[in-house]
Amino acid sequence: MPKINSSINYDKFIDNHKRSILINAEFKMLLIKYNINSVAGKFRCLGQVVKTISYAMYLFAIMLSSTVAATEFSKLRVASFISPLSPQNSEVIKPWIEKLQHLSNGELVMDFFPGGTLGRHGNYQLKLLRDGVQDVSLVVPGYTPGQFPDNDLFELPLLMNNTLEASLTYYRMIDRGHLRGYEDTKLVSVFMSQPYFIHLNTRYQNIEDLKGKKIRVAGYMQSDIIRRLGATPIGGIPVTQIRESISRGLIDGTILGWDSMHVFGVKYVTNYHIEIPVTYTPILLLMNLERFNSLPAKQQALIEQNSGEGMARDFSTATSALAVKTYMEAKAKDKQFFISPSNENISQWRQRLSPIEDHWTTQNPAGAIRMKAFKGILTEVRQELSAEEKP
Repeated sequence: MPKINSSINYDKFIDNHKRSILINAEFKMLLIKYNINSVAGKFRCLGQVVKTISYAMYLFAIMLSSTVAATEFSKLRVASFISPLSPQNSEVIKPWIEKLQHLSNGELVMDFFPGGTLGRHGNYQLKLLRDGVQDVSLVVPGYTPGQFPDNDLFELPLLMNNTLEASLTYYRMIDRGHLRGYEDTKLVSVFMSQPYFIHLNTRYQNIEDLKGKKIRVAGYMQSDIIRRLGATPIGGIPVTQIRESISRGLIDGTILGWDSMHVFGVKYVTNYHIEIPVTYTPILLLMNLERFNSLPAKQQALIEQNSGEGMARDFSTATSALAVKTYMEAKAKDKQFFISPSNENISQWRQRLSPIEDHWTTQNPAGAIRMKAFKGILTEVRQELSAEEKP
């Protein structure tokens, strides 16, 4: 139940209280005036009592309406198409909702719809957000090609070392206006997937063993990466069907993060894992801009104060914990092989994949400027994180 707003006009309240005292006194006078002991007097008195009670109820209604008017309630629909049990939902978005409702004293009423309740497929989330079906939504930019034309910068291979530095760099690139496509939505926060590694159900010793292997990919950037490594990219397989596709021999492996290896059961059908963090997938938590602008200023401020980089860190912590747990469990099992390439092998990978970065920089409008900004912010973030680790 929301607390009584502190902006109530107490002078008016006291004045109304005085009136109620006068009404009490008036009621006592009525008993004397109409001779309550006579029948006619009782009826005359009853009529006056009804009038008096009506007046008292009128005063109470004025007091109540002034209290309610001072409290502004806003209802928001928060949607996520991924599993309710995912760490993104259970450990970040749900607690975020509860925190905002608590800090707003119940003035922000936020209904949560995880698991695709308001639209199951990731492809439709941005449209549902813009159409007002959802007020806040988890959006994968890669599912809406062309809407965020610079985002593939964060899928370029071998640029970033971990999820946290990738997430913070991504957020600052948007916040400082280096990336296009964010003008008509309100950015709540971002997070980067766990680093994507190549996982196979066939033997691997060196890069030549990838030749001809069928690897599931999502999007053109991953396709280009796999192709340049000598394997055959296979698209069109939803992440929920990777496990079955490997089991049936339709593909030889996939490119995926360790948290997703657990969530989608792929850890049960692969046994060769190449320990080179190849790429990432950027993910957004966005709000309908018109809905955000319609909120009272204090509610807008509350959302902004409890989102941004802090929330990006929470996402990173939650998904990293699951990724590490899944990785360690897999490593403890028999017949699981983890290939840590030598410096020479890594150089071979870089040699094959570096043209992708060069191509992006020349083809993207203002690509050189964006790449310079990206590397500058990445360096800045790494320095900050390094300073945080020092005692």
